[in-house]
Amino acid sequence: MKAKSVLSVLNYRIVIILIETVAVYVLYRSFNFKLSIDFTVLSIAIVFPIVFSITSAYQKRQDALYTFNSFRNKIIELSNIYYSVDGTSNKDYSSLFKSLMQIQSLVIKHLVNHTKKDIEKIRMSRKDLFFAIDHDKKHYNEREKDSIIRVKNEVFHSVEKLFSIKHHPTPKSLRIYCLIFIYISPFIYNGQILFINDINTRLEDGVSLAISTLIGFVLMALYNVQEHIENPFDQEGMDDLNFDLIKIDATEKLD
Repeated sequence: MKAKSVLSVLNYRIVIILIETVAVYVLYRSFNFKLSIDFTVLSIAIVFPIVFSITSAYQKRQDALYTFNSFRNKIIELSNIYYSVDGTSNKDYSSLFKSLMQIQSLVIKHLVNHTKKDIEKIRMSRKDLFFAIDHDKKHYNEREKDSIIRVKNEVFHSVEKLFSIKHHPTPKSLRIYCLIFIYISPFIYNGQILFINDINTRLEDGVSLAISTLIGFVLMALYNVQEHIENPFDQEGMDDLNFDLIKIDATEKLD
């Protein structure tokens, strides 16, 4: 699991930044170029925005988890209220439960695969569900009717909130800014590393290069971590929502 966690941040960007870092370091050493710049610049220009983006993406993930759990619980609550109404047949209850499971399936499918047609189907199912409930309104008293309509609306409120979380990521401009400065950063910290170190041996040269590549790797790895957390639905990152554990299954149907 730990090995998988490390490998999950490796991609073509890591390769690019490592190659760039080594190339800039060798170029600076060849021309004996040194640049005195405070590393605080990296903190302000890169580290702080990346940490802010990761925090924002993590909060988005937690909000997605909370909202899906709310969606799940409201489905169960709606089916339970419907089941408890006097006059509701097992056939009617099974039909409603099946409709709710289809809605859940469409919601998960859209969150994972991002298919636009699923949104249209889900929003159409809202009307179908309302008409199915309204068809049996003769069985409800006023309190039951209010409860069923309220919970049904809360189910779809959670659905729309999940769609908003899916389609409105953390600010793209900030992430693009971070990526640009990460690619620029080797030109900054390589000059500073060579400035503060008096390199006379191959060992010292190797250590300096190792530190330089480590900085580039960490910066890009943090960016990749943020990108993985950014979409908690696509089932590609290790921290995505595990729908198999949190979705409703047939065992939760009342018999």
